[in-house]
Amino acid sequence: MNAPATTSTFKQSAWLEQHPKLGISLMDHLFNRFDGAYPNRWRAAFASEQAISNWRESWAEAFDEEGLTPQMISDGLKTCRKTYDWPPSITEFIKACKPQINVDAAIYEAIDQMRARQRGKDKWSHPAIYWAAAKVGEFDIISQSISSLKPRFEAALKAVLAGEVLPVPERVPALPAPTAAESTREYGAQRLEELGATEVLKREPRGPGLGWAHRIIAESKAGVPTPHNKLTIARDAIFNATGKQV
Repeated sequence: MNAPATTSTFKQSAWLEQHPKLGISLMDHLFNRFDGAYPNRWRAAFASEQAISNWRESWAEAFDEEGLTPQMISDGLKTCRKTYDWPPSITEFIKACKPQINVDAAIYEAIDQMRARQRGKDKWSHPAIYWAAAKVGEFDIISQSISSLKPRFEAALKAVLAGEVLPVPERVPALPAPTAAESTREYGAQRLEELGATEVLKREPRGPGLGWAHRIIAESKAGVPTPHNKLTIARDAIFNATGKQV
């Protein structure tokens, strides 16, 4: 005789709530999709309604822990149909939803697409590659060698894939170039203010000091996310004042 099922202590998940457009929960919708993709084979794995309930809760809990999104679930279903003749286990399905990315290929894509992004022409095969490149920094992605980029990019990609991967955002339009009548310092101060860097300037004495520019570059090298335009302004200000590139 089978032991009676125990009362569930699972905390309600959004995956188990009724979806306003579907009229059923996302987990029930997924169950139906699997049933359609694997007729007879999927439903035959569940001996009772309790078994189906246990499946719902177990997989919903895993989806929450893994940070899966409905789009990732949809992609996982497509992968399963191409890969598995039999219904996947939870481990297999999560791997299908979060496919591995070739780091070497991703670095080359990041370099090419970050350059294309400057013209608003970027196209990413996976949003995680963009976010990993953004973590490393647009300037470094474009300017540094593959060998120096790879350890940082690989670590950034791993960190991005460990959480929820958001869509690639639209690029903020590039700032216009200064006219011939604008001096380097006047233009730099204006652009820094537009970039939200007025507090940096306020902390520096008035006059020809370049402490603000050195601080921006130092913060960038320390890993602080810094807009590419702000870095360019700081580097240009130092070069125009000293003739040295940093």
